[in-house]
Amino acid sequence: MSIGDHSTLTHAVPWQVKVTPAGSDVVQEVDFLIDGKKRWVEQAPPYVFYDDHQVLAPWVLGNGPHTLTAHVSTIDGSTADDTAHVRVRADLKQDRAVAGTYRRVVTKADQQRTQSYRDASKGAFGDISATGRWTLHFNPNGEIVVNFPGGAAADTFVEPYLLAGSRLTLYGPAVWRQPDPTHPNLFCEPERPGDYTWKLSGAALTITTNQKVCADRDIVFVGTWTRS
Repeated sequence: MSIGDHSTLTHAVPWQVKVTPAGSDVVQEVDFLIDGKKRWVEQAPPYVFYDDHQVLAPWVLGNGPHTLTAHVSTIDGSTADDTAHVRVRADLKQDRAVAGTYRRVVTKADQQRTQSYRDASKGAFGDISATGRWTLHFNPNGEIVVNFPGGAAADTFVEPYLLAGSRLTLYGPAVWRQPDPTHPNLFCEPERPGDYTWKLSGAALTITTNQKVCADRDIVFVGTWTRS
């Protein structure tokens, strides 16, 4: 397992398991458990928690001790566990300072602004991010809950984030943290970490991008938000 026993987790890290079944046996699935609760299932290699290219943002678990377990099942009925007892230590002081609910109206101009890099090679798929009033809930645990216009409770995007000075880093979707993980909401596939600049002035939160890695996320996030 890529995360060792007794590790201290301070940053987002990949959580991957390498499995070599005995003889002609074949892996059926790998279950990823956090503190005893199944959070993700992989049935094809590479066996990575929350899909290929994605990472575990440990701070959303809360500072302190946690248990990470990979449970392997094979088609012949064999099972094996690999467990890491870890400690999360993350400084979320700035995240707490920006915590709150913000709203912004996304327009056609926002959609047009990102057209030059909205392509499949950068993860664009399906419908373009919708126009209308979007809501960002910056939670003090380092997680943003995103509600799209007119969406129901289950229609949310969840993005772990960290602030470091004026830098805002988004770590891609955390489907396993969404109200309904079987109904994944994604801006891009894959949605890689993104580097942004943020500035809070009174009730106005302005976000600008430092790179162009996910157009559909930038349609929504980049702009000036009003705290409510």
